[in-house]
Amino acid sequence: MRKNKNLKKEIFRVIIYYLFLQVYYLSKFLPSIYYKYISILWGNFAFFVMRKSRKRIIKNLNIAFKDELTKEEKEKIARHFFSQIILNFLELIKITKIPFSEYQKMMIVEGEENLKKALSEKKGVVGVCCHLGNFPIMQTFLAKKGYPISMIVRHSNNIYLSRFNNRLLKQLKVPFVTKWNLKEAIDYSKKWIRKGGIVCFYLDQHAGNGVEVDFFGEKVFTPVGAGVFARKYKCPVVGIFTYRIKNGKHKVVIEGPYKFNFTSDTRKDIESIRAFFMKRVEYYIRKNPDQWFTWLHRRFR
Repeated sequence: MRKNKNLKKEIFRVIIYYLFLQVYYLSKFLPSIYYKYISILWGNFAFFVMRKSRKRIIKNLNIAFKDELTKEEKEKIARHFFSQIILNFLELIKITKIPFSEYQKMMIVEGEENLKKALSEKKGVVGVCCHLGNFPIMQTFLAKKGYPISMIVRHSNNIYLSRFNNRLLKQLKVPFVTKWNLKEAIDYSKKWIRKGGIVCFYLDQHAGNGVEVDFFGEKVFTPVGAGVFARKYKCPVVGIFTYRIKNGKHKVVIEGPYKFNFTSDTRKDIESIRAFFMKRVEYYIRKNPDQWFTWLHRRFR
């Protein structure tokens, strides 16, 4: 029985992968002027067809926003969410085939001086990020601008999609390390910080071995990496967030460097830092709920 279930999962992953490839190669030949309309069309289709995902998103929205939003408002967010995911993917394809001068026109950066200030200390920089907006576009943009930025990537459980994503990141020349080998990821990040680089930590997904903090009024477990690195290396910490604005461009907001008063109590320090980080993450999600990728995950457990 278990073998049959695993076989079905594997077949499903292969089917998803080949459908993904068809969309990918078809999109490479489509003019970007059509991306918005395609994303709305496919997004609405996904909203109706992907019932399990739709239910999970609505369930997470109910937990997070409770009675702050009506049922109709939550369904509208869920519908837009699918369109945003598809548009993000299409734009990621777009930047592989356009010059950087055109790529720059897609971006608006606020607080870039904060990142430069943090880097000037030459201690390395911890970047606090979340899966909001077109975060791969943001990461790639900063890398192409010459910032020594890297990230820890937690890929999909679909190994075929994960391998494809690795190839795409390499093509875009974005430094990264996967989370599959945690020791390797930690060692890589230590070296990057010691070289004075920026390591981006994406904090908004569940971590069973993490620290419990308040998030949308609920207790959730979050990864401790960013807090541990900030405390251990006493390096500057900046918030790096991105979201799509009304004119279709991507706004990148860089906050900080944040100031922390460390004590002799390591656990208390990390809990305090994590709580602060998650408040910043929640702030941007509340502003752009239809652009938060993690609605697809079991964030609230």
